[in-house]
Amino acid sequence: MMEFFPNYNAGRSETPGDWARAREAEGWHGVAASDHFMTMNLTFPHLWVALTEMAFATRAIPLTSSFANNLFRSPVEFAQAALTLHRVANGRFEAGLGAGWIEDEIVRVGWRFPTSPERAGAYIEAMQIVRELFDTGCCRFAGKHYQIDVEAPGLAGLAPTPPLLVGSAGGPRTLREIPRFVDRIEVQPNAAATRGGAVDPTRQAAIGEADVRDAIARVRRVREDVPIGLFALIGVVPAEQVAAFRAPFGDGFVARFMGEAGAVAQALCDLEGLGIDRIQLTEMAPGSLERLRPHLPLRRS
Repeated sequence: MMEFFPNYNAGRSETPGDWARAREAEGWHGVAASDHFMTMNLTFPHLWVALTEMAFATRAIPLTSSFANNLFRSPVEFAQAALTLHRVANGRFEAGLGAGWIEDEIVRVGWRFPTSPERAGAYIEAMQIVRELFDTGCCRFAGKHYQIDVEAPGLAGLAPTPPLLVGSAGGPRTLREIPRFVDRIEVQPNAAATRGGAVDPTRQAAIGEADVRDAIARVRRVREDVPIGLFALIGVVPAEQVAAFRAPFGDGFVARFMGEAGAVAQALCDLEGLGIDRIQLTEMAPGSLERLRPHLPLRRS
């Protein structure tokens, strides 16, 4: 069955906890929070504080980091935070870790923004480290980007069991390497449009369904059993606004999620036929989730 996880957007008047409580009451399958400082004229709440508030505000649904930014912290700190939150959430946290992609927010805090190959390489190493820390609590790793020496018992006592490890991949290298370490993966068809550190609108508009199918096939060549999700930008708007709202996205894959509620809902549900079982929804137009909700097969109260 397809699952739908809305993502908490910055700039809301609701606190993360109030927002998550409302989404659980509406029947969404889970909730997500992003990891940014300040970007796109928005200031984001701290990921781990927001997720902790969500954990205390909800009762049964999973919550996930979508995605913790690997450029912000050591993979050891990510594992420590994820294990701690998993315990606080009574086993409901899914630990999503991504490579990081926005140059502006990295430069603004005084750090060097790595090249695309550097980001991919560091991300692959980080996933190896986190996998070992989740499985054993300890890790000895000597790579190009990380030198880690966490002796036993290490992080083993932070949670009775580790959270699911969720990866995000869009380029050939990460699609080949990341599936080996994760319990779930989210394919990012938008990756080609963000490799330069910002969204390239022309490349984004050129992304087609064939690119999504290719990404899924690459994952399946490595792992037949790993569940696959998809990140989707959604813009649910009235009929008279559809043409103008869709125009920047051309006729590409992303454009199908911009439109009237019924059409967007059908496009999302059709992704199940590609082998997708979960969609992370991020609003491009305010109010999209509220307009879309009645048209989706959500949980029954």
